[in-house]
Amino acid sequence: MKIKSLLSVAAVLALAACVAPVSNQTHSHDHGHHDHGHSHAQSGSTKQFSCDNGLTVQTRQLGNNKIELAMEGKQAVLTQTRSASGELYTADKGLFGSGAQWHAKGGEAFFSFADPYGNKVETSCNAM
Repeated sequence: MKIKSLLSVAAVLALAACVAPVSNQTHSHDHGHHDHGHSHAQSGSTKQFSCDNGLTVQTRQLGNNKIELAMEGKQAVLTQTRSASGELYTADKGLFGSGAQWHAKGGEAFFSFADPYGNKVETSCNAM
């Protein structure tokens, strides 16, 4: 049983490394005080994702650096952090009171969080 779980996690991690390039909405004009070449997603834009483990997750952009995740009647706000590729959002208090991570690139995302029992859940998700 543990081998199946380990193989599933390895497959998810392998898939997460093979995601398609993201098309960022960037601009590079001068705002007068600093270079402003970062992504500007519209506040309030929503996307729905279907995950490999059967979960459905809805994301909603809350501004330049925050995203709300909604799943099974629970919501969490995650803050964007530095990422080498794609958009990485994290929170110390996720959907069930423990940490959560949402790493999106294009129409794919890798989602990790602790379930209500404290078990770490990791899954790949695709935009619907």
